[in-house]
Amino acid sequence: MVKFVIVRHGYSKGNKEKRFSGQMDVPLDEIGLSQAEAVAQYITENFKIDKIYSSDLSRAVDTVKPIAQKLGIPVNKVKELREVDVGEWQGLLIETVKELYAESFELYRQNPGLARFDGGESYKELMDRSLVAFDKIAKENDGKTVLVGTHGGVIRTLRAGWNNIPLENIKEIPHVPNASITVAQYDKGKINWLKIGYNDHLTEKTTEEAIK
Repeated sequence: MVKFVIVRHGYSKGNKEKRFSGQMDVPLDEIGLSQAEAVAQYITENFKIDKIYSSDLSRAVDTVKPIAQKLGIPVNKVKELREVDVGEWQGLLIETVKELYAESFELYRQNPGLARFDGGESYKELMDRSLVAFDKIAKENDGKTVLVGTHGGVIRTLRAGWNNIPLENIKEIPHVPNASITVAQYDKGKINWLKIGYNDHLTEKTTEEAIK
């Protein structure tokens, strides 16, 4: 069994500008950097972390980096922990995507679990690689507490996969907030959730973004 402490990246420039970032390497903004420090304080005070993994995108790495520095533990970067590949939508404002890709955007808005990003991934592909990545990390760290820095889409599809929720029902699973903490005990595919989207450590630094 492994205990996962999963951190969604902090508020990024893409979040602020209301863009589809996907796998584009968008940095944290000033709020996100402040959130990362708050995450580090909470994590180091409440968990004994044995190992740290992260998506290789800077907004995820820089969210867990203050924890790594406090604990003297390296960050293992894993490409498979990246956000969903949004293909042709990458870097575009949400309003621009609504205009240029009206039909596929509406399907995404209504039922993201059945949608595919134009020229990019589907949520099924995201879920499959996320489940494989976390299972691999679990097998390498039996009996340990592992911190993982990743993205909202990854966490959302993990929850669907681990809870056997059909992807067509993924709208029932809300995105966790930026810089929130999700804690789960994982044992050979069986999951016990201890916290989901916890963000009391952020106080006034809480941020939300929504696609409407």
